[in-house]
Amino acid sequence: MTKWNYGVFFLNFYHVGQQEPSLTMSNALETLRIIHEDTSIYDVVAFSEHHIDKSYHDESKLAPLVSLGNKVYILATSKETVEKAAKYGMPLLFKWDDSQKRRIDLLKHYETIAANFNISTTGIRHRLMLFINVNENPTQAKAELSIYLEDYLCYTQTAVSIDEIINSNAAGNYDTCLSHVVDMAKDLDNKVDFLFCFESMKVQEDKKSLMIKFDKQVINYQTDNNLN
Repeated sequence: MTKWNYGVFFLNFYHVGQQEPSLTMSNALETLRIIHEDTSIYDVVAFSEHHIDKSYHDESKLAPLVSLGNKVYILATSKETVEKAAKYGMPLLFKWDDSQKRRIDLLKHYETIAANFNISTTGIRHRLMLFINVNENPTQAKAELSIYLEDYLCYTQTAVSIDEIINSNAAGNYDTCLSHVVDMAKDLDNKVDFLFCFESMKVQEDKKSLMIKFDKQVINYQTDNNLN
């Protein structure tokens, strides 16, 4: 199994009001075991304590820096954050709980601000976190992702509904998910690489085979579009 060009991310958390790790934590640990067995190298999201433009005398701060391997990204939380990133030519990490329209708008804003500061964006590759749940029964795929997210969304008190989040990620049969990911890449002008989360999938064997298939498909897509 080759190194994923897109990487993975884990959404690990505890059930609200519980001390024991949630099912999502167990699923993440199982996926790490799969990774180690294949001796592959993966990029895992690690949120930093450092924030862009953080002031110890001012409670206001923009999005945190995110480390992926030896690269640093800025979490795309607002237009103000995007402006700071664009000014210095720093790549963005787009959120899994944003709508695709918002991601597109933020990318366009990034390009505009970068141009204003004469920053070339030709070689800048952003990242997009996406949930993937593949099942021949699309209803089951969406149900698994919904169950996986419900405690987290309750805890964070987000204003976005689970249905909206599912629509801006990928849940369904394999062809539908792959087509959805390709469309997202095109909508973002092929300027993003992906970080996928498979943790909502219940069957570990299905998860492993899916990881391998997506690995090959993404590498082929990048080659066909000269993105390597």
